[in-house]
Formats: sequence, structure tokens, C-alpha cells
Amino acid sequence: MTAYDAQSALDAIHHRQEQTLDAYMRHANSRPYLIVSALGLFAVCSSFDLPSPWNTAAVLAGNALVLGGLFVHQRKAPVRRKTAGSEMWFYAALGILLLVVFWTVAIGAYFLGLPARHTLAAAVTALTAVAASYAMRPVVGGIVRRNGHA
Repeated sequence: MTAYDAQSALDAIHHRQEQTLDAYMRHANSRPYLIVSALGLFAVCSSFDLPSPWNTAAVLAGNALVLGGLFVHQRKAPVRRKTAGSEMWFYAALGILLLVVFWTVAIGAYFLGLPARHTLAAAVTALTAVAASYAMRPVVGGIVRRNGHA
């Protein structure tokens, strides 16, 4: 094997790895799963404003949306990979940030005397989650590429 052949094989490996990571990122950022997740988040968070039998139904429906969407998302993935520790920390921090947004808006709506404050906070949180997913795509892509294993 010549040096050119070795470099050519290495370039082909890197090219396939980039294709794999691109396919992973495309699937991870697909719009249908984002919409289902946002609707589930809205249903769960807005359930605080509903009376007793309906709040349980809203929580169950929201969790079914999120978990069902996650199940379908994982089953249809063209590329499967383990989530690295830095990705998990990033997603955990994003989740905590969304909780802070939710409770900040809910408490602010309470002090302003607005009705259905949890529903308002749920809508703001769901829209923030959608906007953050679009804004954070380059960051998540950088984390995935830095970890580099597919």
C-alpha cells in the first residue's frame, strides 16, 4: 500500500463519518418530532390551570405525545449512536433553562393578575423550546462533531 492509497482510504473514512453525522443531525432536528415535543410540553405545563379530572388527562396526553414521539423518533433513526456525556449535560442544562422560563413567566403572570397563567407560561415555554432548537443547532452539531463517534 502506498502513502497515497493510505491517505485516500483515510479520507474516505472521514467522508463517511461526516455523512453519518450529517444524517444524525438531520434526523435529530426534524420538524415533526419538534412539533410533537412542543405540543407535549405545552399539554403538560398547561395542565396546572385545569380542574381535577382534566389536569390528569392533559398530563397523560402530553406525556404520551412526548414518549410516543421519542419512541418513533428512535425507531426511525437512520443512524444510532450513544449520547456522549457532554451532550447529556447540555440537554440537562437546556431543560433546566426551560423550567426557569416556565416558572418565571408563570410567577410574572401571577403578579400581573393574568388569568390562566400556567397556560400562558406553557405557550411561552413551548415557543422558547422551538426557537432554542433552531438557535442551538450549530452548538449541538459542534458537540456531536467534537465527540465524533457515530
